[in-house]
Amino acid sequence: MENRDDRHSPTCRSFIAKLGRTPDRTKRLAILAACAKVRAPWSEELLWEALGDTCEGVRDAVLKELLERDPLCVKQALERLDRPPWYAKSAALKIIGQKRIREALPELRRVIRDPNADVRRSAAEALGEIGGREALGLLVGLKKDPNQFVRAAAEGAILKASPVRFS
Repeated sequence: MENRDDRHSPTCRSFIAKLGRTPDRTKRLAILAACAKVRAPWSEELLWEALGDTCEGVRDAVLKELLERDPLCVKQALERLDRPPWYAKSAALKIIGQKRIREALPELRRVIRDPNADVRRSAAEALGEIGGREALGLLVGLKKDPNQFVRAAAEGAILKASPVRFS
């Protein structure tokens, strides 16, 4: 099993610890904004970790920053799907969808079985953005999800991803 401390680079770990000791969300946002200006691997690593911040405003700022990054580290995006909290997974799925990261399809196959309905709904939306035959196949399966919001998201994503149009 992977040691939690070994998951991140030393610089990223230092900033994670600093953010953990900073209860003021405005100060956390300032720290993250300053770190985001540094175009180094640890900086993006920190942003992916910050999607787990308890403050929605912080998460929204981080989401915006990651969506603007090009190129984006796909490996870190996929690793974020493996760790709680659920809202960090949902945010990572939004980024994967909007960036149309096709390499994520094998992970999405697993994520659509997540116990959290919001994560499954976000996966459906990401699949709709990515499109393609494999994504459509996964979306058809999500139309049978026990949660009505997941089913609705799957239906909307199918319409978005399907090349078939009726006039």
